[in-house]
Amino acid sequence: MIQKSIQSISGFLIRLESKFGLLLSSFIIAAMMLALAMIYVQPNFTVTFHGIRFSALSENPFDLSTPNPLRYRILTPLIGYLLFLRGDCFFILTLMATGIFPAILYYRYRRKNFEAIDAFFLTCFISFSCVLLLPLVAPAYTDIVTWLFIFLAFSFIEKTPMSALFFSLALLNHESSFVMLPALLLFSYYKNKHAIFKTLILFLIACIPHLCYRWFVYTNTDTAYNLSFYFSKGNIFFTMKKLVIFLPAAFFYCFKLWWIFPVYFTVWAGYQKKYIEFTILILIIAGGLSLVVIGYDYTRMLVIVFPAVLLSYEWMMGQFEPEKFRKFTFLLILLNFLILQYHFNYDGAQPMFPWILNKVSERFGIPLL
Repeated sequence: MIQKSIQSISGFLIRLESKFGLLLSSFIIAAMMLALAMIYVQPNFTVTFHGIRFSALSENPFDLSTPNPLRYRILTPLIGYLLFLRGDCFFILTLMATGIFPAILYYRYRRKNFEAIDAFFLTCFISFSCVLLLPLVAPAYTDIVTWLFIFLAFSFIEKTPMSALFFSLALLNHESSFVMLPALLLFSYYKNKHAIFKTLILFLIACIPHLCYRWFVYTNTDTAYNLSFYFSKGNIFFTMKKLVIFLPAAFFYCFKLWWIFPVYFTVWAGYQKKYIEFTILILIIAGGLSLVVIGYDYTRMLVIVFPAVLLSYEWMMGQFEPEKFRKFTFLLILLNFLILQYHFNYDGAQPMFPWILNKVSERFGIPLL
């Protein structure tokens, strides 16, 4: 039954690519996954919280006379401004990015000679986890663009200048991307065997655009969300107060059962003395954990560790018999759908339930949202 399902999906993917070509097929697959994601969690089209501020920033990104605490995170608002997706229309841009991410992911893995079914599974890890689901319930948040550029930075690691360029764009979109720098440096060395000095120089150059823009803003206006705010005792105390309660759940609900891949591979790599792969995964996860010390959107902060899920799956593919490994992965994907989705912040569990479940619960007088 499971094997037949896998063969049917694989056959469909191959036929789709034969008929439409890889690029168009990638966008068709992404559109289907986005539609399924919108069924799995009820999307929201009302802009709130940071979404309001990003939308305001997109109306005139360089108007420093208007206070905006998110001014350092300029890239996506600037893109919205240039594409005339400004203000009330800005959420359309982030929704487009939510659809584009799985297309690029599938396309990149196929171009790297992954089997269609493996590229499909890897795309599922992104499409049906908080990487894609959080942007659906938080329109106009620009995190999805940050995560897209981080994925590209890891995906193009064999071309260090390209990887550094994408990392630079991720930094311009959100300064939290900096926590991925240690993992990217080690991963680049692991893949390219460059002198570490050359790799370090390229990635340090990649930081310059963000640092220059940050200095420009700092010298011309006050921005609330700066380093002194995030690393203040008051903010850290506020964040840590509930973190000790919610961290395990916030961590789990990022990817739910798909945490099996990085957890298993990390243990296995340590046992097998594969120290570089082990350290890369640890650096990615540690980077995400460092963010929850200063940011109270706990699950949203931790989503940045998604490369650990993708890389561990890639590395595990060669350690198991392919048919059995794909059966296990397919079963895990199905089981993951059975676990209702939440994300966690300072206020605790925030449900992300399907539209139909919300409607049924309302019918019985116990609304879930």
